[in-house]
Amino acid sequence: MSDLSDTVLLERLSHNLDSPDLLDLFERYRPVLQRLQKQYFIPGFEQSDWEQEALLVMYHTVQIFETDRLRSFGAFYRLQLAHRVFDLIRQSQALKRQMTRTAISIETEAAYISDTVPDQHWLLREQLEAKEAVYEVLPRLSGIEHAVFSGILKGDSLQKICQQNQLSFHQARSASHRSQAKLRELLAE
Repeated sequence: MSDLSDTVLLERLSHNLDSPDLLDLFERYRPVLQRLQKQYFIPGFEQSDWEQEALLVMYHTVQIFETDRLRSFGAFYRLQLAHRVFDLIRQSQALKRQMTRTAISIETEAAYISDTVPDQHWLLREQLEAKEAVYEVLPRLSGIEHAVFSGILKGDSLQKICQQNQLSFHQARSASHRSQAKLRELLAE
């Protein structure tokens, strides 16, 4: 570590930020980093992460520090580093930035994905098959079943179907169950 004052180091760094003087200044203010490490916890941060962030803050602070306007570089660096630590804590705690689930491989989870992600082409084929099955089931229905099933397809309630076809509610409900059973049989074929 250098015996040069902060002012001299900052002057030298103003000409060349890549000089070893930056590491000398960083080592001089390592106790500031250690104090913040004892005070605050950042999830997932290791010692090397802390040091890297502190060095980046040091680099940035050297760039923006105005020797003629500010008196103490150490106090300014401590403030800048504390603000960065607060930002990192805030980022780690923000729910919208936290992943709720780790990434998965499509190849290893193919069965799960095929069961959960809707395939629009498959849904369209399924809808067309269901429409075709409805047209095929109509000739297999009795007169009452046909009237009730047609009413259901139109979106009519069982009460309305009963009134239109002069059926009891029990007749309409039974015809509805029978026609739906015939449709399920046809779909199962």
